[in-house]
Amino acid sequence: MKNNKTLRVAVFGSTTMGTALSHLIASAGHTCTLLTQDATVQESINTQHCHPTYFKGAPIHPAVRASMNIADEIPKADLVVMAVPSHAMRAAAQQLGALIHPAQSVLSSTKGFEPTNTKLMTHVLREECQTEHLGTISGPNMQAYMVKGLPTTLVIASDSAQMRQHGWQAFTSPTINVNTVADLASYEYLSGLKNIVGMEVGMVQGLGLGTNFQGLVAAEGMKELDQLLTKMGLDSKPLYGVAGIADIFLVCTSEFALNYQIAVQMGQGMTLEEALAPIKARGEMAEGVESLRVGLELANQYEQPMPLLEAAHALAFSTRPVSKEEFIEAAFKRNTAGH
Repeated sequence: MKNNKTLRVAVFGSTTMGTALSHLIASAGHTCTLLTQDATVQESINTQHCHPTYFKGAPIHPAVRASMNIADEIPKADLVVMAVPSHAMRAAAQQLGALIHPAQSVLSSTKGFEPTNTKLMTHVLREECQTEHLGTISGPNMQAYMVKGLPTTLVIASDSAQMRQHGWQAFTSPTINVNTVADLASYEYLSGLKNIVGMEVGMVQGLGLGTNFQGLVAAEGMKELDQLLTKMGLDSKPLYGVAGIADIFLVCTSEFALNYQIAVQMGQGMTLEEALAPIKARGEMAEGVESLRVGLELANQYEQPMPLLEAAHALAFSTRPVSKEEFIEAAFKRNTAGH
């Protein structure tokens, strides 16, 4: 893809992801407005070029402009990036729905599902917004590393050629490589469900079952997920690429991986509410919790056995007592000779 046009991009949500993506977009030479409902964030970004809460010590690109004037900024954008937690996506889409027009591209940066159902973020956006140019971003994109200018590859998935073009343009830079794919469904489901594997690995660490067993759980968890994606009629090959195994590795190794942290804590005996409390207090969200819920719902819907997921779900939501032996049996049960 080649296009030197400077894009006008509006990023909705001054979350960690929204702030980090704004930094990348401005670093790539595009006009970027970070839309916030917090006057303190607006002041800090515009005058000190830093977020008052996130990324302390790491400056945000000085070309990023924060604004609270949503009604003015959204209609002018070529690309709108939605950077809000999954539980807030519906309300955000409804708020912007009348402002977004059919010629615009809308990109979801949220890897998750709408609470209480199994709808992906682009499903929600399609229901509330007037454009068909919808897409999602995936890959190893831990926000703190991106703000520091460290290299990575992002994947823009969309069935719209325009959205793929805009996504590629918006983020491509010397340190950010961008792949584009047309299979939106496979990549977005994978992005939402891959956290299951990271949380399973974290839980068995918390249970004290050792690194050997963590490696086994990672392999068996990926096999379970592969079989579910296939049963759903999706392409499971991306599980073994940038949007899958690369992101799972990041979840299992990064000091900033919230999903993994709470999984370890639950394995050590914390309740889900106790593990989530400090995260919620910082205004952040661990999307992997919804991944466990939705994953089990889909497994039941498609009649796909997933014993590791069943154990992880029961531990997280305290639906019944879960022992170390259940995780061991779940991993060993699938590990037959020659497997």
